[in-house]
Amino acid sequence: MSAKAWFRFPAHYPICFMAAPTKNKKIAALVKLVQKKCRGAGLTAPPQRSVLETLMYAALLENAPFAQADLAYTVLENYYIDWNEIRVCSVRELADTLIDLPHPKEAAERVRNALQGIFEKTYMFDFEDMRKKGKPLAEHIATLESMSAGTPYMIQYAAQVALDGHLIPFDEAALRIMRRLGLSQVSSDGTQEVCIGLDRVILKKAALTFAAQLHHFAAGYYDVPDSPELLSQLSAIDSAAVERSWEAPALASKPAVTESASVQGTASAVKPVSAKPPAMQAPKAKTADTKKSAKKSAKKEEAPALKTEKKTASKPVKAPESAKPTSAAKKTTAKTVVKKAPAKAAKKAKPQSPSKALRKQKPK
Repeated sequence: MSAKAWFRFPAHYPICFMAAPTKNKKIAALVKLVQKKCRGAGLTAPPQRSVLETLMYAALLENAPFAQADLAYTVLENYYIDWNEIRVCSVRELADTLIDLPHPKEAAERVRNALQGIFEKTYMFDFEDMRKKGKPLAEHIATLESMSAGTPYMIQYAAQVALDGHLIPFDEAALRIMRRLGLSQVSSDGTQEVCIGLDRVILKKAALTFAAQLHHFAAGYYDVPDSPELLSQLSAIDSAAVERSWEAPALASKPAVTESASVQGTASAVKPVSAKPPAMQAPKAKTADTKKSAKKSAKKEEAPALKTEKKTASKPVKAPESAKPTSAAKKTTAKTVVKKAPAKAAKKAKPQSPSKALRKQKPK
């Protein structure tokens, strides 16, 4: 028997040495799947809208098909006078006008909250300055996030469509597909869910088409995430898709974004920390305010002590009644009386005659 025949497996023997597909292969297979499912869907390029109008359209499009979002946006434009009237109306009234959507209440909350956040920061509804070139896309995204201008999908959709950015927006329906295929992960800070690697596989000129096709495919299974038809299609790309969960992971609360972060082009600016431990760091110099406060406190502490000394000095100390004056004290009092007596007598004495004055003179 030859060596080749000895290592040959029988035809009925199952061979299960199949490697897991890589991320790039799964993304390429997903692109082919959504292209196949969206043939004849009539997807066209989005019309020219302002940045604010694109944000509001994204609020209606999130987790909904394109046809229903287009109808809801037309009703929104024709029923209300301007965006400020939509901002001040109630969620219930707004949801009654968006009955074409599968989830009108959630869409009404997104529209109203976004308009309220924009108005509180800018007191107007105009973002056309963002279309000017010279500023990075990350700075515009940080600006929209700082004023709570919408959900992450709304901001990503506006950045791609209105600001011509190279990124792919993901709503909850699309993220469920990515979770099944293992193409999503939690960010390093644990505040958001991201899909890394798509911008390297999908070029910018094809990103807009792929985003529309993925949204159209995923929105049809938003209400039925465990559909057997969906699982069979995803298992053809990755056999472990059936075992993975489609539910969103637990995320940490995102810190509030300040205006300084938008200037730097990041959502949160972190200052460098000193390498020395707290015990080794040099003490901070006292400022003028701290010195003044220290002097005031010192004066307040000295003031009561000076008052008590003055009071004790002004009040004479009374001698005890039982103590009698000594002989020395009597002599001093007597001398003072004797000395003072001639002075008084001299004042009251009458002038002497000249004869008496001559008698008292000494002979020469």
